[in-house]
Amino acid sequence: MVFDKWGSYTMVAVLFDLEGTLVQSIENGQKAIFEFRIKTRKKLVALGIPRGELEGVTTSTLMRNKALEYVEEHFNEREAKRFHLEMDRFLKSYELSWAGRSKIFPDALLALRRLKELGCRMGLITNTSREAANRILPIHGIADFFEVVITREDVKKLKPDPEGILLALKRLKSRNFFFVGDLVHDSQAAEKAGGVSIIVNRNPLKKLEFHADYVVKSLMEIPSLIQNLISNNG
Repeated sequence: MVFDKWGSYTMVAVLFDLEGTLVQSIENGQKAIFEFRIKTRKKLVALGIPRGELEGVTTSTLMRNKALEYVEEHFNEREAKRFHLEMDRFLKSYELSWAGRSKIFPDALLALRRLKELGCRMGLITNTSREAANRILPIHGIADFFEVVITREDVKKLKPDPEGILLALKRLKSRNFFFVGDLVHDSQAAEKAGGVSIIVNRNPLKKLEFHADYVVKSLMEIPSLIQNLISNNG
């Protein structure tokens, strides 16, 4: 059992981001990220999203969230279906390539095993596709750790929107949680969903420019962090 900041006790849920947190993919390279953002913007415009709707939006995830809002409000059923099919094809051309070249972080498997030994219920929330996730997880031997896996097909909006986290909690029948990620989107999603954010910052020279409830250098710090929170508040 674990203490939660809402003043009750429940079985702890530990939710994870995938790419950049548990595995490293080609997407994590700054050059690749920049190129993907440019191509995402071009694709969205080509599919009928006005350039003005994307003005000032810098990340590919936020562009897609903004575009989905526009599609829902302005596209008819045929136009929306075409948009989703074309975007799915576009995204998977990158996601499946990244999945095949992904590498698990050395601390991931040991941390997941320890959390399972502690009795933590675990879930995964990723902005990638289910097909890509279904390739990544078995390749690295981590599929069986997660009771729920939420992908971009399961939600209308991606992180930093909390929809994916809330859906995972509903399926786990849990209310309180830790969310482990590596980006500001992960921290924001956890906060909006009412949980505790743990950000993994593996670069000691990199200072976080956003709020997180806890910051760790390795996934292996997380089991002891959760244990300490239990003992200090239980």
